[in-house]
Amino acid sequence: MIGSDRFPHVEVASAAELRAWLERHHAQEEAVWLVTFKKAVPAKYLSTAEVLDELVAFGWIDGIRRAVDDERTMQLISPRRTQPWAKTYTDRAERLIAEGRMAPAGLASVEAARRSGAWEAMADVDALVVPDDLRRALDAAPPALTVYEAFPPSVRRNILRWIASAKTPPTREKRIALTTAEARAGRRVKSNG
Repeated sequence: MIGSDRFPHVEVASAAELRAWLERHHAQEEAVWLVTFKKAVPAKYLSTAEVLDELVAFGWIDGIRRAVDDERTMQLISPRRTQPWAKTYTDRAERLIAEGRMAPAGLASVEAARRSGAWEAMADVDALVVPDDLRRALDAAPPALTVYEAFPPSVRRNILRWIASAKTPPTREKRIALTTAEARAGRRVKSNG
């Protein structure tokens, strides 16, 4: 578990404040906890969409979210490194580019992703394409495939993303085996690590 005191806290009450902070700090390498207000504080509320627009515009990415208190939440944010881009992020970046809202750092992040293949790396995941190795494992363990295909699309996408993000072949094999065993037992694998 990531400790909330391990990274600095940055509190903002508007998209303009977040953008100003990113303009000054986008080049830093360290993650920070972005503290924002909940809807219960409408004068200071910043929507998830507004946060994501600003982060993507500067080449940053969002991470885990935690409650701070009754009025605030915090989310770990950091510069985007080599992670694959999900369709929601590529769509957002393309919209921000069309709107002229991307900062040079964000454009550089997009170009780096296109050059490295990270821009398209999750296209099959987002399209819910079952990779051959997972399909073979599910087919070999009835009723695993039927159970897996009955999972909601969001669950299947998370499982596919978890499998695709394995850093080594043995890790990928373990994730496929666990996914198959859980589906065979009629359960969803906990794919969040």
